[in-house]
Amino acid sequence: MMMQTVQQHKNVERWKTTNGTYALKRVKSLAHWQAIEQAHRLRIPLAIPIYETKKRDGQWYYIMPWLKEKTDPGSSFFHDLARWHKHSLKEIQTTETEIERYYEESKLSLEDAKKTLTHYIETCEKQWYMSPFQLQCCTHFLDIMRAITFSEHTLNEWRERMREKKTVRICYIHGRPSFQHYVERDDGTSYFISFEQARWAPPFHDLLLFFRQYLQTYPMTCDDAVQWLSQYEQTLALEEDERLLFFHLLVDPYRFVRLIHRYEQQRHHRQMTAVWQRAYWQMKNIEYVIGKWEEEKQTNQIQS
Repeated sequence: MMMQTVQQHKNVERWKTTNGTYALKRVKSLAHWQAIEQAHRLRIPLAIPIYETKKRDGQWYYIMPWLKEKTDPGSSFFHDLARWHKHSLKEIQTTETEIERYYEESKLSLEDAKKTLTHYIETCEKQWYMSPFQLQCCTHFLDIMRAITFSEHTLNEWRERMREKKTVRICYIHGRPSFQHYVERDDGTSYFISFEQARWAPPFHDLLLFFRQYLQTYPMTCDDAVQWLSQYEQTLALEEDERLLFFHLLVDPYRFVRLIHRYEQQRHHRQMTAVWQRAYWQMKNIEYVIGKWEEEKQTNQIQS
């Protein structure tokens, strides 16, 4: 079989052969290699077939067909992601001690965020002249405090439900869900690729990873995102405790505390002002998606 390399990226080489075009991919660590092997041992549908190669020079490699990105991925991505999750879905027991530990740690983080933000705003307002970064902090303060209140509410609701339930659902999540990791053959058959970070976790963790990235952009009307969540739930509906924890983690108001710490350490006024603005836009996009998704679910419940 004649082989010729025609393209090379960081960890991937594209090889053209008489039997077709293939990707030779280098795996960065043993943990990533084990994640890939686990996905194939579980026989997860939609995982791209691969051909394992031998370890060489302290690295792991595998070969797979070179496929194009999926045409119109939004039409089926979330249905297929839910199918991926449903294949390995299982329920495990948790304890009240574990629930309380997670609750207390999360609650302390939110309380720290409130104290840090309030103190910082008070400090900024005492100055004769505020930097652009500090001015944005003051301008967005009330919106961020409302996000913290919402995060506290969903956390409290989650705790109450988990006290009664004491079980969680986990599955073998993809770990890096994105449209770029969703490909198709010429006949339209779809696959996920690049599951080196696959692991056991609640199913909504893949949604969390996807939407944190997707909504990190300028303000926009994110109706597509609302429809994608509905598509996912048509195949695998989130349970109420999962929905609450998903909201709590997606909002993540503590990121603004992290940005304040970075700013105070680096004092890169222009760069940090832009980073803060993007974080604020992301928060508003998330707020829109959660509000519209809740509105649609309530409307569907009334109609049914």
